[in-house]
Amino acid sequence: MMVSLPRLLRCIIAVAALSLGLSSQAAGIQQAFLVQNSGWMEPFYTDPQSQLKALVGAVAQAASTPDDPLFLLAFSQSNGGNVSPALLGQGRGAAAIAGQLAPLGLARKGSGHALADTDFQEAVTKTITGPFRSASGIVWIFTNNKNSPNNDSQTAERNRDFYRLLHLEPSITKTLVYALRMPVQGKLYSARGLMVYALAYGQPAAEALNRIQAEGRLSQVLTRAPARLKPVDQDAVRIVPQSVQNSANVHASLGRDGRTIVLDVDAEKLVPRVVLQASLQNMFFPYVIEHATVQATLAGQAAPLQVSPGEISGLLPGASQKVEVRFDLPMAQIPSPWSAQALAAMGKQVLLPMKATVGLTGQKLALSPEFSHELQDLFPGDPISEVFTPPDSVRASQATVPLLVRIQYPLLPVLLITGAILLLLLAFLLFGVLSTSSKRYRIVVNGLPRQVLLKPYKSLVIKDDGGREIGTLRRGLGKPVIVRVADGQTLVLG
Repeated sequence: MMVSLPRLLRCIIAVAALSLGLSSQAAGIQQAFLVQNSGWMEPFYTDPQSQLKALVGAVAQAASTPDDPLFLLAFSQSNGGNVSPALLGQGRGAAAIAGQLAPLGLARKGSGHALADTDFQEAVTKTITGPFRSASGIVWIFTNNKNSPNNDSQTAERNRDFYRLLHLEPSITKTLVYALRMPVQGKLYSARGLMVYALAYGQPAAEALNRIQAEGRLSQVLTRAPARLKPVDQDAVRIVPQSVQNSANVHASLGRDGRTIVLDVDAEKLVPRVVLQASLQNMFFPYVIEHATVQATLAGQAAPLQVSPGEISGLLPGASQKVEVRFDLPMAQIPSPWSAQALAAMGKQVLLPMKATVGLTGQKLALSPEFSHELQDLFPGDPISEVFTPPDSVRASQATVPLLVRIQYPLLPVLLITGAILLLLLAFLLFGVLSTSSKRYRIVVNGLPRQVLLKPYKSLVIKDDGGREIGTLRRGLGKPVIVRVADGQTLVLG
């Protein structure tokens, strides 16, 4: 059964769908930290060794920036005078969280002494429609994983309803779960573990949650990898390169982002097809990929990217299976060593980015037995294994694999062209010097010797003492020549 949000929230989602896609909030993503303080949480508030409040403050500090609008709320279940969720404080950045959280105690029903019950769905719904004003944001929930509206006997079913909402509600775009060991002993109850949920409401929140994970600060507080409840149709696997089978001159490695396949090759040793020995790693923690068919494509290429074997079976989370990956390099896009792009690189690398898509079809996931046993130990009696099972409707997933070819071009073409340019410049310089220098030549005019100065490519009219023209000399780069002699006159070189 698919669980729906309350009708009011449904209406708001329909009206505000556009704002969810656009409200990336230049000043930072808004975040709400919901701390459960119903009766089931009694040991977390009465045990002097409890680290609940310290954990909330540390997570808020690690997950936010000074510009992020933050809301701190306590939640149980609204009943009589008890309002849930209750806003404890708001502002930018996490500096005030610890002080706002310090006086928080257990909530009670109305004016009586009975401890309050719990309603997760109410807490999430009212946070989104209240402080968030239906705009995108991240909801953090700190709970012992007991959902008991009106403290009825259907607690387990209420838990399942809440988790179905996390799996199937389209507006919840990403859900991460951290299962933490936190043993506490109270006067009424005891507990072994605490659950921290991160819910991204809207796509901007999902992107912000991805950035928070990538920054690494959160992993210093929540040191174990989170379970990904949603989405389970993206980033199922990654390809980890090991070696290039068909060429010793092509070297494969994994980029710093942990996703990009990097190929280093010399331009003169390019091969049109790459045969890559690699491993296909399951990134679906905490799910086992019981079965899936692998299909892959390379953007802009007619030929497919081939992965063999093309079947996955029983691949545990984080585990890998060996595969062979074959694909063609776009030789037409690779610059010649004599091209302007290669010459501009001055003997350095030219980068050729590409993009591959690896898809799984017929995907069947199952919760890792090891993870299931751990959760049952931390939260005995809760229907955790069933809750973490992905929806049957999700039978395919897709992962984008960036591919970067780094082509090392030789320096020789640059040196040859540089040398040719220098020689040409030298020739022009020599020509310029020669074209501006005068040279003295001996001539005989009407039997009398004389010396004249003549520049290259210039003409000189020879005259006698009376000013009459005898003849004309013209010079190129070499010796001058006589081009005209007046009648009755003699003009001889040398």
